[in-house]
Amino acid sequence: MKIKDWHLIGLSVFIFFLDLLTLGNRQVIDNQVTNKIAFVIALLCVFTFLFGIIKTVRNIFSHRKVVDKIKIEQEEKQGSRATGVEIRLRKLVGVLLIVSVSPLLLFGPYIILGLPNLFLALYLLLNRRYHLLFDGLLVFIGCVGFYLNNLTLYKKIELSVCPGLININEILIVNVIPGLITSLFLLAPLFLFVGDIIARLKLAHKERLCVISLITIVLALLFLPFLHTPRVALGEATGGGTGGGKGGLQHFSAWNTQFLMSYDQTLKSYIFTAQMPNQDSNNSSSITNICVDGNLISITKENDMLQVDNGVISDGKISVAPGQTATIKLVSQKPFYVVSLFEGIFHYLNSFLK
Repeated sequence: MKIKDWHLIGLSVFIFFLDLLTLGNRQVIDNQVTNKIAFVIALLCVFTFLFGIIKTVRNIFSHRKVVDKIKIEQEEKQGSRATGVEIRLRKLVGVLLIVSVSPLLLFGPYIILGLPNLFLALYLLLNRRYHLLFDGLLVFIGCVGFYLNNLTLYKKIELSVCPGLININEILIVNVIPGLITSLFLLAPLFLFVGDIIARLKLAHKERLCVISLITIVLALLFLPFLHTPRVALGEATGGGTGGGKGGLQHFSAWNTQFLMSYDQTLKSYIFTAQMPNQDSNNSSSITNICVDGNLISITKENDMLQVDNGVISDGKISVAPGQTATIKLVSQKPFYVVSLFEGIFHYLNSFLK
């Protein structure tokens, strides 16, 4: 006869009470030998009782695991649940999503930009089933973010960097980190969506196809921006801002400066126009450097590309009188996408890339 867990529990309880009523009853027997025997028997009963409880709990969980395993195998055959390989791949992508957000911890409040990736990471780590409609919605959201940030990502980085003038942290915040975040955000739902389709079609070698799909999606998202042919966005600046240093006075207000990119059909030239108002009514100020598509241009009267109204070109800079607004124009037959005007350690970055 096989001893079951409830046998141990019942036997230990019965012997414990029997021990308590006989050897443990001080009114019936009271001497040192029987007291020690009663204590040992009671201790053995306690250990037997605990062992029976542990064995019972273990059997319950073991039975549940067997039932769950059978249920999981049935769901995998029916195509309603991800396979073990796909679940591990989901966890891998979820970890990558969390890692993509970690650099934002260095920039304080910018961590809020990574919240969508964190929520998506939790979805990947906890989700075991297929949700075609929801995953399709995530793909749509990811495509919108990828289009806005990544189709010009590599070109933005290349054109925005002025060696020795623009802080690399700004490039990380403005270009690299958002690009990484949106790429991984799109990667996750695309992988889930392809897995949904594979499960619905009940294709053979499902696990192998999931691995291949993940590798293909990663390579496609990595090289897709290189295939994008940039164009000049005519009109007002699409990404104006001020940055570059701490302290000191910014004579040219980022709120009052105006930037415009136009194309002259007669001259067949692109014309960049910047209105730079010196908000200091007592002191003159200067535009010390002009960076076009990542390259510095010479600020001299001999430079045919540069035209200045209400400002003076001297000593390699453009001086603007107190309270005056200088109009700076750059003219070129070749298209240019990013123009940065520097005032010492501060710069005004404008992107006309689309």
